[in-house]
Amino acid sequence: MIPWVDKFKRLISFIIIVGILGLLIACNPDENDDNGNNEPPVLTTKYINGITILSKSETNDKIEFELYENDNFHDLDVNPYDYNQFKIIGVFKTPSSETKNIHAFWYQDFELILDTNWKGTPNGISGQASTNPDEPQGLERAIPTGNPHYRLRYNTQEIGLHDLKINIYLKNKLVQTLNYEFDVIDSGNEYQGVLKVEQTHKRNLVYDNGKTFIAVGQNTGWYTSTTRQSVDYDVWFSKMHENNANFARIWMGVWNFSLHFGDSYDNFDSRQARALRLDKVFNLADEFDIHFMLTFINHGQFSASVNPQWIENPWNVRNGGILSKPYQFFTNAEAKETYKQQLIYIISRWGYSDKVIWELWNEVDWTDNYNALAVTAWHNEMTNVIKEVDAYDHLITTSYKGNTGSAYSSDNIDFANPHDYGYANVNVMEKLVPIIDSLYAKYQKPILQSEIGIGWQNGAENRNADPTGVSIKQNQWAGIMGGSLGGAMNWWWDSFVHPLDLYYRFKGAGEFAKKMDLVGENYNLLHKLSGVKINNNNTKILGYIVDDRIYGYLYDKKWTHKNTNINEKTVNVEIPFMNGKYDLEIYDTDSGELLLTTEVIISNNKFSYSFSFKEDKAFILKEK
Repeated sequence: MIPWVDKFKRLISFIIIVGILGLLIACNPDENDDNGNNEPPVLTTKYINGITILSKSETNDKIEFELYENDNFHDLDVNPYDYNQFKIIGVFKTPSSETKNIHAFWYQDFELILDTNWKGTPNGISGQASTNPDEPQGLERAIPTGNPHYRLRYNTQEIGLHDLKINIYLKNKLVQTLNYEFDVIDSGNEYQGVLKVEQTHKRNLVYDNGKTFIAVGQNTGWYTSTTRQSVDYDVWFSKMHENNANFARIWMGVWNFSLHFGDSYDNFDSRQARALRLDKVFNLADEFDIHFMLTFINHGQFSASVNPQWIENPWNVRNGGILSKPYQFFTNAEAKETYKQQLIYIISRWGYSDKVIWELWNEVDWTDNYNALAVTAWHNEMTNVIKEVDAYDHLITTSYKGNTGSAYSSDNIDFANPHDYGYANVNVMEKLVPIIDSLYAKYQKPILQSEIGIGWQNGAENRNADPTGVSIKQNQWAGIMGGSLGGAMNWWWDSFVHPLDLYYRFKGAGEFAKKMDLVGENYNLLHKLSGVKINNNNTKILGYIVDDRIYGYLYDKKWTHKNTNINEKTVNVEIPFMNGKYDLEIYDTDSGELLLTTEVIISNNKFSYSFSFKEDKAFILKEK
């Protein structure tokens, strides 16, 4: 045979083989592609029949979809809360081609009804229930409606036609896809987006659109009424909003929203009514413009000694769980994998919201046999999961029983979240601000004192010591003006603030905070600034110089909840500042009312002014 003919035949054979292999590869795409770029293998079995949209499709608001599963799905007998068994991922594509991958979640609908004809007396759920006849009272009933099914929740700022590709996985293999289109219209709501850490100075939070957010508020850990239940939040959030509070902290506690404290540690069917009540809280947060930390686990669930709930915990082997000791939750491989599935569920169901911040633990070092290395490793592992599945990149934090904790040093923890109840005999500003300074120096990230109080034992202790709520007011101003991302957050919302109707203590600080813009190239804390002079030994100053503006807060250091008899004084304040023409605004710290506006001309690089007040006074100096 002629040599060149033999070579030609071999070349033709090679080209044919390569072509066949290419066709085989094209017909068998990567079945684990979550981005919806490939089609599933050709299968006759379908598990989801269709999709429908349940809400208006508007920008900056929740858009919700229902998926219709069929008998083939029910024949699988899978746990819908275990995404390794079965999962649905929605791949959303905006008109600008931005994509977000969002997991679907298993859902049972309920109708929440407050039966006002029910005349029983509410008891407190680990707290004090309100019996105020001027508030809604009755028995909240959750009535199931329809059958359980999968849902998807989405939020976008883009108007126009969106594409949605539904990828369905069985044991992590792509088995079905569906395609859907929906048109998003302008809601008219200003786009703000989720909260982020301000990146220049890393002291404060900003919205995704760059505007400053300053937290003003309190803990509202769980509903405390055995009867009206979630209606507690209608009342609390309404009163907070009326008084300029914009921030709360809510536990997924045993008493209210915990998913795994029902019949099973890994199946949440028995807690769907609780999850729907938490849905309602998210809706109320939108209505009343309340941002909040959602705390996934309270320490008592995994403690047999401190606020112990371990004996009833479904994770406990005695209750059908997989753990013989609480500390194994942090180290047992099966437990960690199981809890990751719960994290995916939480983020899938509530991650659409721009109001929420994720908090992994409340006071994690109260858990039994606490081991800092194991717990920090657990935090790193779980926050990696959150960052992987959270399409909106919400802030993440955690908390310890004191001011410091090893997980705060993790890059995945966005801000430190200290707790302290040692404020029985002090002016809050005098004690808290140095703590904020030291914690910022240690962690180089924002600080929020998310629990603070006169005492830790009960609300009556705080109520009796401070019936007019002076400490609540001081908590707010100390945090807002002392270098924190917001006001320090009181505990005892149910047994201190609410029965004494002390919500008005948030009003002045909340109104002032709305006027503060802490984004700028230059940022200085007034209490640490060299050259500040005050001609009164009892008067101290907090606040900021940010570029061409000053936000100032003057207070008498002898003023405490035990000493409210403070004399009127006139104090001269001198602050190094740029020459120029400015407006000086002076504010009432209780109401936030503007008391005076006057022009100030600086020609010697010093702002100097005489302020008259008793306990405190706030001011803003800004360029005309």
